[in-house]
Amino acid sequence: MAASKKTSEYRSYPWIKAKFVASGWNDSNPNTDPRGQIWEQNEALSNLELKKGLGAQKPEFVVRITDNQYWTVEAKNTTNKLPVAVEEAQGYADDINAASTVVRVRFATGVAGTSDSGFKLVTMFLTTAGEWKPVVLAGAQFDGIMTLKEALRVLAADNADLSAIPMTVAEVVEIGKFINKTLHSAKIPKERRALLVAILLLALERDPNIALGKDPSVFISDINARARLAFDAANRIPLWDTLQILPEGDNPAHQANALSTVLQRLKAHDILNTARNTDLLGAFFESFLRYGNSSKDLGIVLTPRHLCWLAAEALGINKDDVVYDPTVGTAGFLVAAFNRIRSVSTPAESEAFATKNLYGIEHSNEIAALAFINMYFRGDGKHNLKIDSSLPYRVVSVPGNDALQFRQGIELQDDESLAVTRVLMNPPFALPNENEAEIRFVEHGLRQLVANGLLFTVLPSSVLYDSNYAEWRKQLLEHNTLMGVVALPLDVFYPVATESVGLFIRKGKKHEDADNVLWIRLTDDGYSKRKGFRVERKGLQFKSHLRPTAQALKNWLLSGLETAQIPGELEFSPLSSPEWLPQTHLGTAALDITNYELYVREAYRQILVQKVRAPKTEPQGAVDIDMKETSVD
Repeated sequence: MAASKKTSEYRSYPWIKAKFVASGWNDSNPNTDPRGQIWEQNEALSNLELKKGLGAQKPEFVVRITDNQYWTVEAKNTTNKLPVAVEEAQGYADDINAASTVVRVRFATGVAGTSDSGFKLVTMFLTTAGEWKPVVLAGAQFDGIMTLKEALRVLAADNADLSAIPMTVAEVVEIGKFINKTLHSAKIPKERRALLVAILLLALERDPNIALGKDPSVFISDINARARLAFDAANRIPLWDTLQILPEGDNPAHQANALSTVLQRLKAHDILNTARNTDLLGAFFESFLRYGNSSKDLGIVLTPRHLCWLAAEALGINKDDVVYDPTVGTAGFLVAAFNRIRSVSTPAESEAFATKNLYGIEHSNEIAALAFINMYFRGDGKHNLKIDSSLPYRVVSVPGNDALQFRQGIELQDDESLAVTRVLMNPPFALPNENEAEIRFVEHGLRQLVANGLLFTVLPSSVLYDSNYAEWRKQLLEHNTLMGVVALPLDVFYPVATESVGLFIRKGKKHEDADNVLWIRLTDDGYSKRKGFRVERKGLQFKSHLRPTAQALKNWLLSGLETAQIPGELEFSPLSSPEWLPQTHLGTAALDITNYELYVREAYRQILVQKVRAPKTEPQGAVDIDMKETSVD
């Protein structure tokens, strides 16, 4: 490891720094900028702990991840020297780790090539067991630069496989903010931004090297041509014709530059891989519409992904189930159902499930396109999404057709049979058209189910206690069984304020007075509010947090087994009131000091962030208090 560098190796520096900057790193020298994260050459020797191990050696770059976690980078001038670059980067790390008890170098990256021939890079991760392992993604060696948060996630998990470490809601929100700001600067309407991201992902899947050249029109045409292939394969060209990227405003070059910036960020975070594993497009869509409160204006409330997961787990969806969502949105429930099958089935079974067992209807073209693309990333389920209002249709099996058919009308015909075994939905609340009230979607969903099929729906709490719905609730029990009711956290759809419940119903058997119902009050779903969004609490994985609730529901719904009761939180008892709220049927919960502290802290935080004004009846001289948002940790 020579102390001197060849001139040709310096030529890689701009490319390397650009890759780090594209991934969100601050390329300033930490010696002169406290926020800086990247030292070049001998700059790192000013850090005494690093110098202990480096001596006179000068890595191309040393990256500061935290005050005691670092990353070395070494470059070579030809691609055939990549193994040498990796070995030297690891050598710098080993030397530093051996000499210091304060700092650790856990990442080592080798870069090789030139701007003419192209560059290659490999990043290695040092496990706590002392073994260097290549950073991988989706089974292949990762050839990009991790973001700071990705590096921290790898460190926290002590796992070099990025695929095994799910992206958090907080990370999605941060990426969404960057993309939203970039597209806003190009005057792209907020309603189209999530679609543009989806179209870019389709283009990126077809051509990972797509990039902006000298002609912005050619760049936009290239994106359109590649993304169109997915719609063409599904015979959805009329839908594509309404969605393709068109120049916005008078400056297509500005738009092309914005799209190029977003494309680079998508590549840097490997968003394409994430989109294959979670309802990322739905998260982006919701994030973008919240910018300017558009989601409220449009009446759109998307179902949080952890609630979709909880419902799919509780219903015990298996590869033989046929799943239908009549208000599909961005396909969050269908994604959760598919992910459950993929986790326990072979690839062939998963593909067959996506192709023949997932169905949905969405009335909005643009939201339906996001659902289409969401399902495209998961297999051929893209064929089974219909754009229309679901209420006038029936979803039936017809001889001679592998897939179910959407047919107009309610009445089942002689050549038709029911096949849907699971319905999951979150119908739109309080639509102005009475014929499209929430309960009409519940009725529609039940009509599609086979006997003993299960339905899960999110509903406003008022449907379960308001006297205006009393007759509807009574009639529902004449032909169906109320299996369970979950009172959801008050802020589950934050910032939209609505008190909601999750309802589980079995079709085809009258609810008897003695039938037990599983009542659950879910006061803590593992999320907290932060700057307009709900994100996982630090160090908490929602699946492990919600699994006991999901398992209790699954045991009851599938096997009739009653889990040990938790007073005030999870109890079994018959309907004792015409009102179906869990609060009416549950006893008093024991005081949980941990939850109590969380509630008090959250209440205190809410008080601090509110604008507190003295009442007008106060004596003259009362002072208005305007408190800025404060973090209470």
